Amino acid sequence: MLLIAASATLHFTRPVIPPATRAAALAGPSRSRRGGCEMVTVAASLDATEAALSSIRAAPAESSAPAPHEPLASAPWRHAFSTLVSHRAFVSDGFGEVVFKLEEHWEFAVGAFTMEDVARDVTLLPPQFVASGMRHQGGVYNQPFAAGFSFADVDTRMDSATVVMLNAGFLVPKLASISLAMLEATGLPIWLNVYLSKPGLATSTQLHTDAQDVVLVQCTGRKRWRVYRPPPPGKTPSLDPFARGKGTDHMEFVEEDLLIDTVMEPGQVLYIPAGYPHTTDTLLEPVEDEVASQPSVHLTVGVDSHIWSLSYAHLRQHALTRAGQPAALSDG
Repeated sequence: MLLIAASATLHFTRPVIPPATRAAALAGPSRSRRGGCEMVTVAASLDATEAALSSIRAAPAESSAPAPHEPLASAPWRHAFSTLVSHRAFVSDGFGEVVFKLEEHWEFAVGAFTMEDVARDVTLLPPQFVASGMRHQGGVYNQPFAAGFSFADVDTRMDSATVVMLNAGFLVPKLASISLAMLEATGLPIWLNVYLSKPGLATSTQLHTDAQDVVLVQCTGRKRWRVYRPPPPGKTPSLDPFARGKGTDHMEFVEEDLLIDTVMEPGQVLYIPAGYPHTTDTLLEPVEDEVASQPSVHLTVGVDSHIWSLSYAHLRQHALTRAGQPAALSDG
């Protein structure tokens, strides 16, 4: 697997459990003894869960004809995610540390989720899970749709903003297999959002950071991504480095910190670690082809290690708190 990488100094921690260790845990139960009692690790629970899922998968289908909303074929997604997260370069030098774009083309992702799918499935989500960015009193916030919204409302708002389907991997049947594939590959909490942008947006997402390590998969259309080196946390010690550029916090572009500037094509994959500032647009150079007229639809599959406190920084904080010691870092 070839990576187009952009190196940067890491300001944040990587998850406690490396992918290789998680993969070994999924292989089967392991046991340990403490005080004469045999203790079964969480791997046994994973086996039980997998057995339950296997029985569900083995249940006969109600109809031999495929439903238009059935989950996507899981095999290519499982293989792709597993290959990525177990790759030696990704495990040792990539995860949480390097922005990169795969040279490998995921042909199975082209058209995997389209505006036709959005038209059918977007109202499966509650209105608070479908939103777009808006400016209000000097800040940038998510504006959710109102109850009873329709695809027509989504299409209209896309004329001036990017619309996001939050947590779509949990609620849209067609995307369920992608979420499950990433969950099984990493063994970590994940989520999947869908982002929708029409061509011609000068800013489809403002410069900001997120708390998740994300794998971005372009399905239709094109989108330009610019990703920057994280600013030193010491410059803004009172701000959450994983939530910069949101609300009234405005991030400034520092061109010498630019790590990657790329246009995503259908089937291409981009990885961005948590805390790395990024911005997007669809104001691209004119190209006369079928893709140029398509809205950009991409899947963002996020790993929620920081949200669920699965990092050495959180482990340190909890250990110090339990010991009655101050958990805050010194001023240096």
